[in-house]
Parts: sequence; C-alpha cells; structure tokens
Amino acid sequence: MTAEPRRRRILQLLESEGTVKVEQLAGLFKVSQVTIRKDLAELEEQGMLQRTYGGAIFSHRSRFNASFFQKLQMNGASKDLIARAALAYIHDGDTIIIDAGSTTLALAQVLPSQFRSLYVITSSVPAALELSRAGYEILLVGGQVRNHSLALIGPTAIKTLETFHADRAFLGSSGITLTHGHSTPNPLDAEVKQAMMRSADESYVLADSTKFGHACLTTFARLSEIHLTITNFGMPAEFAEAFTKCGVRFQVVELDRTPEDREPLAAAI
Repeated sequence: MTAEPRRRRILQLLESEGTVKVEQLAGLFKVSQVTIRKDLAELEEQGMLQRTYGGAIFSHRSRFNASFFQKLQMNGASKDLIARAALAYIHDGDTIIIDAGSTTLALAQVLPSQFRSLYVITSSVPAALELSRAGYEILLVGGQVRNHSLALIGPTAIKTLETFHADRAFLGSSGITLTHGHSTPNPLDAEVKQAMMRSADESYVLADSTKFGHACLTTFARLSEIHLTITNFGMPAEFAEAFTKCGVRFQVVELDRTPEDREPLAAAI
C-alpha cells in the first residue's frame, strides 16, 4: 500500500476509534514505525490529527479544519446512506435547497438517479457541478467562496436566498448538542444556513453520528426548529432518549440494512 491510501485508512481508523498507536499501525500496514511516524507528521501538518506520545488522536479541531476534499473520504458509506434516506422526502418537481458540505454533496450525487425534474438552489460549488449533468434547473447563490468548504457565503448569498421559496432545505451540521442545538464553526456559514431555513417550508439536517456531542462556535438552529435530523447508526443513546422525550424528530439509518428495509428508525412528534 502506498502512502496516500495508507494515510486515508489511518484517518478512517481515527474516525472509528478516536485514537491510534504507532506500533499497532506499523503491524497493520506491515511497514516500519518510522514510516508511520512520517505519515502521522504529514497528517498533523495538514490539520487532520494531533500527535500524542506513541500515537495520535482525531481531535474535534482536526475535523473542522480538514479540507473539503479530505472530508469526502470520512464516513463515506454512512454519508451515502444518509443521503439515500433523504430521497424519501423529495418528489419530482420540487424546489429544494442543498447546503454546502460533504454529506449534502452525497445527496447531490444520488439525486440524478432518482428524479427527472427538480429546481435546486445551492450554496455549494461542488454540488452545482455534480447536478449539472442531470439537466436540473440550478441556482447557485452568489457570494464569497469559502476555501475550506467551497461554500458561498456572505450578504449576496443571503439576499439571493431571501428572494426564493423552496419546499425543503437539506442542511449540514458540524456539531450537535442538546444545549446548543445545531452549530457550525463559521458565523457567516451560520447566517446562510438560517437564510435557507427561512426560505424553505421544511428543513432537514443530514449529519453522521460523529457530529453528536460537539458544539461549534455558532448555533444556527435549535433542535426543535429542524423538521427531521437524519443520521447513521452510532447516534449516542442519550441523544435518542432526549430527542424522543422532547419531541425532536430524527431518523437513524443502519449500514447493514438493505434499501428495501430502510424504514425510519425514528422518534417523531
């Protein structure tokens, strides 16, 4: 295995385990500990992890500083399942809003195989490019391009969103807590998400289970303001219990379920 796929696999292990050890990685990949240390040093330089004595941890800060294209490699199977679950809430002819982010991009990638006619409003440059092959009507909101996520942010994006009405908005969330709700590290990004919510009849959050328990700088929505939060198996039990008690609607999809079996495992109002 060459360096690049090995480093992607190290990040996947960090996503699932939270920590890795140099000795264990050297044995797993059948390379020297010196090689593994070089891998960890390179990934730390990219902001992907934090090295510790004898290993590394995948810090919350690392997740939020990861480049957009690196994020696409993280929890790919879970993001695909979440995106496919969201298809149940879209109909041909709908006007939908797609937020910027890796999980919402997964939704853009599966839409063309399911729907012939959609009007899509998005703040995501990659999503607009992905959907251009489908023949949909696409509105890419203007604004400043954020290099971190290739999202369009700022007053122009907000003003554009305020002039349109959509059936549903599909948003990403970088952090979800019971106290702070849905949050993002960038205040300008939060303002765009809030404008999307105001423009849509219903708002859905698509977020993998690693986002639960982490609060980012800016809250963009209370939990009760979201029509439905769709996540994958691994959502902490305390969140499921609290959501059910408070009437917050959510849906959990499992990796080992077939498409025919993917009925919502949900608590609803």
